[in-house]
Amino acid sequence: MSNDYRATFFDANPDLQGQVIVHHAVEQQVLTRYPGVVTEAEMHSLENLRGIPKELNSDLHLSQIRREWNQFYRQNPNPTKDQLLQKATEIDGRLGSQFNPPVGP
Repeated sequence: MSNDYRATFFDANPDLQGQVIVHHAVEQQVLTRYPGVVTEAEMHSLENLRGIPKELNSDLHLSQIRREWNQFYRQNPNPTKDQLLQKATEIDGRLGSQFNPPVGP
């Protein structure tokens, strides 16, 4: 399993190279914030990676998604893996249609 998550994402989506920022649905900081809850292999798996169009990155990724996770961390000081996945799924459901490739319902 490679920790080069960008290569993992672009191997599966070669046509998106240069068009998207690769984002982790369950954020990388979970590895240090909650050691042992999620493995590095899970963190960098294709299932946990999202493509965010570059032109949407500052608003979608760095603002909307950032606020969602900050609130989650405040409300869940010791989350389980299921809670983390549930939050990622919730974000996918609300914002995933803007991802490339789209995610969610």
